[in-house]
Amino acid sequence: MNTGRVSRCIRNTFSVLLLVITLFQISAADEGMLVRIKDIAYIQGLRENQLSGLGLVTGLAGKGDSQEKPMLKKTVGNLLSSFGIEIPEKEVRSKNCALVMVTATVPAYARPGDRLNVDVASIGDSRSLEGGLLMQTQLKAANGNVYAVAQGFIIPGTAKDRIETVGSIPAGAIVEREVLSKIETPDTVSILLKNPDFTTANVVSLTIRESGENIQTKAVDASCVQVTVPESFRTDIVGFISKIENLNVRPDYSNRVVIHKRSGVIVVGSNVKVGKVAVSYRGAEISVGVRSTKNGGNFVLQDTAKVEDLVSMFKDIGLKTDEIIEILRAIDRAGALYGTLEIM
Repeated sequence: MNTGRVSRCIRNTFSVLLLVITLFQISAADEGMLVRIKDIAYIQGLRENQLSGLGLVTGLAGKGDSQEKPMLKKTVGNLLSSFGIEIPEKEVRSKNCALVMVTATVPAYARPGDRLNVDVASIGDSRSLEGGLLMQTQLKAANGNVYAVAQGFIIPGTAKDRIETVGSIPAGAIVEREVLSKIETPDTVSILLKNPDFTTANVVSLTIRESGENIQTKAVDASCVQVTVPESFRTDIVGFISKIENLNVRPDYSNRVVIHKRSGVIVVGSNVKVGKVAVSYRGAEISVGVRSTKNGGNFVLQDTAKVEDLVSMFKDIGLKTDEIIEILRAIDRAGALYGTLEIM
């Protein structure tokens, strides 16, 4: 057999194989990414709870609340009296203290001794919480019960962002009372999507139903999928939920453009497209699916262009983030942005 013919045959076969692999990769990318159910949803009843409390920060080196604040005087007086020191409120004078609001979030399953991260924010006129120590503060839930206590040195916000009057204490709170969430009924589990979507809810329902025998599901609405627990799992609800959470689904992501004006961050969904539109700005003309006879400063995108392509072109032209945001808003108002525009 001719050696050259064999080589060409191998090369052609390899080229076809590469083409098939490439087409498969493109097809897989277009279909979307497989993710676990636990990454896009949670079980109804297993929810976090918010805690808050009024605290006192000391050691602020003259950057605390004004001396004449009645609330500050009363709080400092109460603190001293708890240590057996009685002093009239009018005699309390300190520039080193500040009243703060302390908040934390307790997870669905929390037991005494667990640690929580804490956020702290001044409610007076203090200039900075830098170097401050939060005195022991009770953290209460909406029912008025104390579930944790917080204490520790505060890590303030940066001066660049002008948020020195807020800060955090990593692992600064200790859980004092357990918080145990419960599933509403032992024979039914409700799965709630973090981002409600009818298509995704239907996909989740079908995936769970096909994962095993005798599993009945129902997509109630865009956010809720009800699952009937089989008899064999009634005594092992943890194992059943674990099985559901680790199933892979391909969610239907919504076309969305999210803009954070303060930071200038623009997050664009991969499939957000732009309709036929022409944009003129400072001598430059950008056309999407529209032919133009102008030569200088003319940029043309195909009528299948995506927002990410448009943003990249704007940056290449030299437009600033604020200018790009305003242009995207104008395109959305013109009805040429095929997706949802969210400005935060």
